[in-house]
Amino acid sequence: MYLFYVYGAGFGHINRVLNFIYTQEIPLEDCVLVTNSVFHDQVPKNIKTLYKEDAFFKDQVHFNRFLLNSIKEHKINTFVVDVFPAGFYGELEKSFSDLHFVKTVLLGRILNKAYFEKFTCPDYDIIYTLENGITLTNYRYKKVIPFSLQIKPREILNELALEKPYFLVMHSSPLEEVLLLYKQALLYRTNEHIYICSFSEIPTHLILENTSSIKGTRIEDEVLENATKIFTGCGFNSILETKNYRAKQHILPFKRRYDDQFLRKQLL
Repeated sequence: MYLFYVYGAGFGHINRVLNFIYTQEIPLEDCVLVTNSVFHDQVPKNIKTLYKEDAFFKDQVHFNRFLLNSIKEHKINTFVVDVFPAGFYGELEKSFSDLHFVKTVLLGRILNKAYFEKFTCPDYDIIYTLENGITLTNYRYKKVIPFSLQIKPREILNELALEKPYFLVMHSSPLEEVLLLYKQALLYRTNEHIYICSFSEIPTHLILENTSSIKGTRIEDEVLENATKIFTGCGFNSILETKNYRAKQHILPFKRRYDDQFLRKQLL
């Protein structure tokens, strides 16, 4: 059984872990996922999901007790941490001394130096490096394995007739960033329809004519293929999902506490 630590308010962290499960062909029934994401309802029902509010992760003692109980209750033999090696608040820093009986795995993504100035990376059995630009000297590990995620096949958008030509804006949240990408698309628009693919609820008074909102982030590849231009942030998942469409992609990095989207764009 696998226990996944997935901290992150948006959908991106959950999406990355789901793609890891898909790539590794791990049966969904063998997975337990703990997360603070408001999008926990997007996790497949066959995965046991433990939703905890943000404050829960700040209490190291309480979280460590919960972690050990969860490992025992669900007979966990592999503990997988998404991105933050010591946890988002450092709650995992001291937990690893009690995890000698399970395999520890980190899904490594770019983190800026501010994270490692604040927290110390525990010892991991395996670190899967998911992208270039990761400074491995900040990590402690037995083995590093470069790893390419495969994207789970996209769900077909039923009865969605897209009006051509069109631009595609892709960003799950927050709304303020979705609107910034939308404004960028408007700067390029001549006669194109704009489709905004997002989890954010977009007030109708904030979008102009010839603009439609597509709820959610899973769209079929044909939609990407037929878009005249694609507007995204520079988060890990956005860059992974649009890798075949760079020539028509417009990327706007956003500031994050620990993710360095500006470095990621430089490395493209």
